Order: sequence, then C-alpha cells, then structure tokens
Amino acid sequence: MGAKMKLDPRSPLVLGVGLLLVSTLASTLADGSVKQMADRLEAPQVFFLSGLIMAGITLFTARIGAKSGRVATGCLTTQRPGLLVIRSVAMVIASLGFFYAVKLIPLAEMFLFVGLMPLMSAVLSRLILRETVGAGDWLGLGVGLIGLTMLFPEGISGFSTGHLAGLVGAGMGTLSLVVARLMARYEQNALVQVFYPNLALSIAAIALLPSVWSPMGLGDLFQIMLYSSLLFVARWTMVLVMQRLRAPVALPLLNIQFAWMVGVGFVFFGEVPQISTVIGALLVMGAGIIALTEQARVERRVRLSAAQVIPAE
Repeated sequence: MGAKMKLDPRSPLVLGVGLLLVSTLASTLADGSVKQMADRLEAPQVFFLSGLIMAGITLFTARIGAKSGRVATGCLTTQRPGLLVIRSVAMVIASLGFFYAVKLIPLAEMFLFVGLMPLMSAVLSRLILRETVGAGDWLGLGVGLIGLTMLFPEGISGFSTGHLAGLVGAGMGTLSLVVARLMARYEQNALVQVFYPNLALSIAAIALLPSVWSPMGLGDLFQIMLYSSLLFVARWTMVLVMQRLRAPVALPLLNIQFAWMVGVGFVFFGEVPQISTVIGALLVMGAGIIALTEQARVERRVRLSAAQVIPAE
C-alpha cells in the first residue's frame, strides 16, 4: 500500500529548501547593493573591505554561537585544509567573475549563469562527490537547458565581456559549492567554510589595492557594510544548504533567484526583462521543482526502507 508523502518540517529537505530561500534572497540583495557601487569603486577595493568585514562577522558569530552552545567549535580549525584551499580559491575567482558580470549586464541576464550552475553541478557531482544523478534529475536538467536557450535569444553574437565574467563566476561558483558539499562529509562546522574563503578574498585584493583605491564617504562605507552582511548570510546559509541537499537538487533550486533578480532589477534599476527571458526563466525554475520532487521521492523511499527494517511498536 502506498503511503501519503509527509514532509517533516525538521527534515534535511525542508530545512535545506528554507535555508536556500534565505540564501538566494540575501545574495540577490547583495548583488543589487554592489551594482550601485560597481560604477564608483573597483572590485579589489570592495573585496578587501567586504572580505575583512565578513571574516570579522564570522568570528563574532562563532564566539556567540560557542557561548550559547549552538556551535561546538570555533571557525579557525578544519579537518580538511586541502579542500578548504580549493574552495577558497574557487570562491575568490567566482566573486571576481560575478562582480564584473553584475557591473556590466542587467541583473535578469545574470540568471543565465545561475541557471547554468545545475548543469555544471551534474558533471562535477559525479566526478567529485560520486553522487548519482537520477532520471528525475536529468529530466529537470533537460527542462532547464531548454529554458536557458530562451534566456539568451540573441545567441552567441550577444555574448559580451560581462557574460564571459558571469560564465567564469558560474563555473568557479559551482566548484566552490560542490567542494562545500564534499567538506560537509568531514567538517560539521559550517563557519570555517565562510571564514577562510572571505579572508582569502580580502588578501587576494591587497596586491591591486594601491592602484585602484578611491576615497570613500560614509555612504560608501554603509553600502559595503550592508553588502558584506547580506553576503555573509547568503554564504553561511548556502553552506548549510549543501550539508542537507545533494548538489543536483540544491543548485536547480537556486533558480528561484530569478524572481528576486527581476524584482530588485525593476525596483532599483528600472530593468524590465524581455518576455522570452521570463518564459525561459519559468522553464528553468520548473527544472528546480522537478529536482525538488526527485529529492522528496528519494527521502520517502529511505523512510519506507527504514520502517521496514525497524518494526513499529
């Protein structure tokens, strides 16, 4: 007899989806705030300050968490330093790519590269994580690929420097998230995956800082503080997401970010996406729903198997 599917609010699937909604909204708001700064300040200056601020927020959060008993260890030690280095380097390159993409192209077009990440993750998950990609996952990825062709109606002729930057950002961002998923198998402390990559981002910016530094007012400092706080929330919650969801499931669900991007782009920058972009985005978001359904099916199968092994009292 088939049992009705019930999702426990505390299950990894439900918690992962909830955290992902928070992460994508915070990330989009951060992109909107940095887009305003990108015309006045260069990337090294923004990343030097924001990386230090985020590293400081991470230390503060770890200290508060340790006192409250919610965090067992600090954010300075790791069980997998090699993986942490790979994640940090990948995140630095991804940050640079996405910064210049946000600067040069509309926010709605940035969704093209967010939509590419699930396709990239399907390959990397098999190579790095040895995670299987089921039929439902491939179906979702296929729907997403169709949607992506509509998101870029001008074809290769419309490809610009901003799009190239976004492509690099998507590739390195996917690698960073897949490595985060791999580290989660050995490293329970999510904050260590936030502290060192952000510190690496700040250190990497130092070499170019003297040639690009521009005077800043209180408004600029406030914007960088806002950007850093939002990005800290986005990155911390995304690490928590990758602890709970498989990469082929988590990354298609990032496509909800299109709704946030269109909203922020319209409200703050007056950007109106083309109808083909909206239709393509709906298809790509549909791919995320298919992936979510596949994950729910897998969880249900695991619960049924466990119920058969442990008889009810």
